[in-house]
Amino acid sequence: MEVLKITSQFGHEIMAENFAAVSDLAIAVVPNKDIQEEYDAEVQKIFDNMRFFSATVFKVPFEERHKYQHSLDVVRLLKDEKLPDDCWGEFARTRLSSQDDPDTLTQYPGLEDEDNILVIPQKLLSDGECGVSAAQQSLPLEVFDFLIARPEKPVLGQHFHKINDRPIVEDLVKRFDGRLYVPGLTENEHVFGIRGVQHREYYNMYRQLKLSVGIAGTHTWYLLTMFPEIPQVILYNKSGVEHWPAIAEAYRKQGKQIYAIGFDENTDMQQLSKEVEAKVAELLG
Repeated sequence: MEVLKITSQFGHEIMAENFAAVSDLAIAVVPNKDIQEEYDAEVQKIFDNMRFFSATVFKVPFEERHKYQHSLDVVRLLKDEKLPDDCWGEFARTRLSSQDDPDTLTQYPGLEDEDNILVIPQKLLSDGECGVSAAQQSLPLEVFDFLIARPEKPVLGQHFHKINDRPIVEDLVKRFDGRLYVPGLTENEHVFGIRGVQHREYYNMYRQLKLSVGIAGTHTWYLLTMFPEIPQVILYNKSGVEHWPAIAEAYRKQGKQIYAIGFDENTDMQQLSKEVEAKVAELLG
């Protein structure tokens, strides 16, 4: 049986599951662990999280993991920049769907009856495998200050450490005049931090968004594959491995409002802010 394998449970694995849907492949969970006790724990954790996106996900027993050594690994291909730009056309025509009843998942009353904008200004955590560090993927907060004056409710979408990064998050709330909605801060305490929380728990939060703007991350793949109708302004470091202009163009060809704006160490951040502000205003009408 031809399968696609995943070894972890982050945004790129959501991407991989969509590729599996494109080719009607089953998804083998094969973590990179050589000690059985560690392997078994990791395979169960990944399976429990990633089966939310697809019914074809299955666990590979420790003693059979070698059989999948050469199985298709699109996450590795992406990180090695071996995915051709023309592969995104079919990807953009495919979407995933919740394998759970959304009514049984975490609800977000604080976002109801609001025009919500997901904002991801910085990256505090990174696996370091995408060609750029977390710091290099981040942007000065000033780039997003234009959102403060907008009428929509800003929603923080970045991952952070529940304890160590709490002061940073609280300062962000103050910067947005107390209007920044942080999942888990005022309701649903269990989702605070995002990293380490199962993806399914944010389904109803993402579902209530009007737009997403900020640096690329797990949320980007989640929205592209589950809610491609939600407009996105994807900000990315040009030295990263993802070819975001090609991905965004593939979605626009499907009538979706997905845009990618690159930056690097030479970018004029004031000009970048103006460009992002103009695109957000255009998309929100």
